[in-house]
Amino acid sequence: MTNIIPVIMSGGAGSRLWPLSRQAMPKQLLPLVTEQTMVQETAERFDGDIFTDPVFICNALHVDGIRAQMAEIGRDVSAFIVEPVGRNTAPCAVVAAVHAAAQDEEALVMLVPADHHVKKPEKFRDVIAKAIPTAKAGYLVTFGITPDGPETGYGYIAQGEALEEGVYKVDAFAEKPDLETAKAYLEEGRYAWNAGIFLFSPESFLGEAQSYASEIATEAKKAYERASHNGNVIDLNKEIFAACPSESIDYAIMEQTNKAAIVPCEIGWNDIGSYTSLQAARAEIKSDDQGNAINGSVMVEASENCLVHTDSLPVSIIGLSNVGVIVHEGEVMVVALDQAQVVKKIVTRLKDSGETHRL
Repeated sequence: MTNIIPVIMSGGAGSRLWPLSRQAMPKQLLPLVTEQTMVQETAERFDGDIFTDPVFICNALHVDGIRAQMAEIGRDVSAFIVEPVGRNTAPCAVVAAVHAAAQDEEALVMLVPADHHVKKPEKFRDVIAKAIPTAKAGYLVTFGITPDGPETGYGYIAQGEALEEGVYKVDAFAEKPDLETAKAYLEEGRYAWNAGIFLFSPESFLGEAQSYASEIATEAKKAYERASHNGNVIDLNKEIFAACPSESIDYAIMEQTNKAAIVPCEIGWNDIGSYTSLQAARAEIKSDDQGNAINGSVMVEASENCLVHTDSLPVSIIGLSNVGVIVHEGEVMVVALDQAQVVKKIVTRLKDSGETHRL
């Protein structure tokens, strides 16, 4: 039986969900959709004999928090790999592959973000099982989400020829499209949303990384080899990892290799990347008759499709549509949900003005 090592990337700051998501307590450590936190949901997804205890790649600030949250759900953690600085997902993936190879040369790596919501974890496990032979054959498998609308906030992946039943070679990666292009992708029927979820053998991935992103492969590997160890906490070498180029796994490797494969799937996926996606996810689980998703002391009148969240002051809204109202730890955010991506600009302005204590 092939072992799969889940490697959970938990380094993001979730700046598009400020002020809910903060540097000390980012979105993956919060119960945003269900009563479980995002990291708890993610770890619970990998339930079964083929999965080993998870590995977390995270910020040093979050090790104790993740450890405590895993204990709450009775999950052991194989290792915490601490990034001294953020360097995007390509160096992270190299470190994951090097670590996995040191644990079990025959195992596969399941590389996943910590902050996604999946409504159908059983179906997700089914598509993982479907992808195992292709990953063992040397392909770098990504899991594409079958679109349910012309979404402009995600990248897309075009499927090519079939490799196995339900598994295809990747024909092309596409950046976030405009609305007309997204509609065309939907009509064509061979495009999936890029969810940033991967399954691969360490040997195959490291070979492709060396071929197409040699500096990243070399430096990230070296940072791991020269890491310090304290129990199951592995601190990557700060000087070496900081010098590693910061690139995404897609740009550095997946868009270059001829070993990219895709499994299109419908698993009830939501990346919870903005207040728009958070409203949609919460409304699916619990909302009023007008699609309003509320949390805390909230009163709503003559409003529809709103997200209202407060951890302190009572909030009342009247006559609003598609608006988010967030009150969290002394900060108030009011945002038109169709402008939710702009929240990140507020975070940038706070940084530029030296108000980092608010982050």
